[in-house]
Amino acid sequence: MASRPSPLKTITTITTIDTKRAATDIPYARSFSSTPAFVVYTDKFTTDILGGSPELSLVASRKDTGDKFAHEAGVYIRSTNAIYFTSNYQTSDPRIDLYAITADTWQISRLTEQPGFSTVSQANGACNYQDKILYCAQGDIARSGVAGSADTPSSLTLVDLATNTAEVLLNNFYGREFSSLNDVVVHHFTGDIWFTDPTYGYEQGFRPPPSLPKQVYRFDPRTGQCWAVADGFVMCNGLCFSLDYSKMYITDTGAVQSHGNVGDGHNFSFKGELPSSIYVYDVLNEGRALGNRRLFAVCGNGVPDGIKCDENGYVYAGCGDGVHVWDAEGGLVGKIVVGGVVANFCFVPEGMWLFAEEELWFCKLGARGPLGGIEWDGE
Repeated sequence: MASRPSPLKTITTITTIDTKRAATDIPYARSFSSTPAFVVYTDKFTTDILGGSPELSLVASRKDTGDKFAHEAGVYIRSTNAIYFTSNYQTSDPRIDLYAITADTWQISRLTEQPGFSTVSQANGACNYQDKILYCAQGDIARSGVAGSADTPSSLTLVDLATNTAEVLLNNFYGREFSSLNDVVVHHFTGDIWFTDPTYGYEQGFRPPPSLPKQVYRFDPRTGQCWAVADGFVMCNGLCFSLDYSKMYITDTGAVQSHGNVGDGHNFSFKGELPSSIYVYDVLNEGRALGNRRLFAVCGNGVPDGIKCDENGYVYAGCGDGVHVWDAEGGLVGKIVVGGVVANFCFVPEGMWLFAEEELWFCKLGARGPLGGIEWDGE
């Protein structure tokens, strides 16, 4: 078996914020976002999250080429002992790539053109569904001058790793095409699939003008029925259930979108008066509806994208400088800072993988999170 390569760098620095000073010293409050470190805002981060020997390892970097190869998804599959992730949309090559990294040897494989994966159109978020990978395929439009290019609707696409095949589970809402499906989770008691549908594909120029609002949906794969369950977002994005499925957290990344004419993604900018927020809902009607929406937290650096809960109820989101962690009341307890945007991340038995665009990080820490329906077994 191939040996695990040495990380490009290893970070063990733990920095504790003087929150009283930060409350009145703006430069000081801003000074903890550029250098990789574990940044402590309350003792909860040290005792409940970091554990005895936290370690942050840079596994791969493509900063020299500007390749944003590590962007979204993050799905651990036990049968292959690998983590599956997606690249960002890049105009130099308008096809989003699919990757996997083995958990034991840290070997990265490009899967874009392999059977099954090759039919997934512009994937973004994903989750484990029955030990298969359920991708949010954003869809695509026909490209002028590209032979065989055709319009492809946005869809939930399931890739079976055992058979190397793909199946589209859903690609419309009663005849209206989705905009560009972004992130997806499964309610493992009801079997329903929940997903968000913002308009980023249109704003990046690879999807047609939207025909639906920016909404959150619930889909029953047994019956084919689909429900719109939440709206009122500037740009709905990541979503997750609490570990007991009593709450759902949904991020709104409306502060980052194209401003001015829709283009290829290069005209994106940050507008601080728009949401960089996490909302929390109560899960009602035996897991089939949402209610009592309220603001849970606002991200202090960038926008909160991918989101997950750990086994103790802490809430994690990928933000502008790394992964931020809040307690159940919405208080910031700490950050795992990598010095750049982390769009998403995923828990594995040994820790957490962070997808930081041009960099891929592995974090060893004490906290443990859900593995997409795979129960912890004491590993």
